[in-house]
Amino acid sequence: MKFIKVLASAAVAAALIVCAAGTQILAYATRDAGTIVVDGKTFSSAKNCKGENWKYDAKSRTLSLDGYDGMYIDLGHQEEETVIELSGTNKVISNVEAPAIQVEGDLTIRGEGSLDLQVTSCHSAVYAKNGDLTVDHCKLDAGGHGDVADSAYLLMADGDVTISGANISIQDEINGTGGAVGSLKGNILINDGTAMSIFSRSKALTSFAGAVRIEGSSTSAELFATESAIYAKTEITVTGAKSVRAESNKTDSTAVYCPEGTITISETPVDIASSGAAIAGKNIEIRGGYISDPFDAEMKEVSGMISVVLGTDVVKEAHIQTGVKPTATPTPSPTPTPVPTATPTPEPSENTGFQITPRMMIGGGMVVIALVVIAVLIIGKMRSR
Repeated sequence: MKFIKVLASAAVAAALIVCAAGTQILAYATRDAGTIVVDGKTFSSAKNCKGENWKYDAKSRTLSLDGYDGMYIDLGHQEEETVIELSGTNKVISNVEAPAIQVEGDLTIRGEGSLDLQVTSCHSAVYAKNGDLTVDHCKLDAGGHGDVADSAYLLMADGDVTISGANISIQDEINGTGGAVGSLKGNILINDGTAMSIFSRSKALTSFAGAVRIEGSSTSAELFATESAIYAKTEITVTGAKSVRAESNKTDSTAVYCPEGTITISETPVDIASSGAAIAGKNIEIRGGYISDPFDAEMKEVSGMISVVLGTDVVKEAHIQTGVKPTATPTPSPTPTPVPTATPTPEPSENTGFQITPRMMIGGGMVVIALVVIAVLIIGKMRSR
């Protein structure tokens, strides 16, 4: 019954967040059409423009940041992909009810530099409205602090969120609903070479309509959240990654949760822990690995969901290792110590002394007769002389 409540609470919370996020995010788009806003100043999106440590190329829709340290950036409505090119160390702060960076359309953040995003009055640091968000081979830090009314995510897109070869650090300390990384209508794709560290007072990775996929031999993810560390409606796949750790500490939460699809963990060491249930989905598949702790845990159906159980209890902490599960070695029964058998003491034989048998008497008589005969013969010969 407790497990049923955990799953029901997670599903209801997800539905509420979708509705709340969809309503509040629309309020972000307040800029005029055909314009961009950089560091509090408005420019035409059809013309090249520049400012202190930034420049915008209208033809390629590329905003270049090189040592930028300023207010929020709104790149307006874009028909094609917009690019933010990073050089040096950059920082964007939003203290208003708007994301630090937003665009209506597809957005790619890339470059050899770094980007630090901080928000205090909004739960979104980067938002690609009606588009995809891509973070490609750069260093990105995002942080949120304070109490906010909206329900959103520090890295968020209506479409796919794709992170490849990037170093991502997110500290979501906002008091409110939402989380760290969210896709409202698409997938979250964490690709090879990504090192991700997330702390969230709500959720870490959330795909409301699609999948969460983590892959790549040099990809690692440390995901700590109050609610689900990984939530995806249709699919959660972890394939050939270096390591993944997913933790949630809310009593009625599930750390890794896929209510309508399959959770597949393939050839990846994964550590999962929760104050509620470790993992649950319509189906769970572990390929090229096994649950090493608890060693005797099994995957069973509980209230219409597959989870990891030990006996009759839903497991709160599970560790998955790569390789083939070793056969349990039976504990040998102790060999009983043999009881020594007493050596019997031989009974003393009766000393009967020397005895004359009948055969000895007959033999002796015959000897006497023979001696007498010999004596008679000798005497007879002597007389005849």
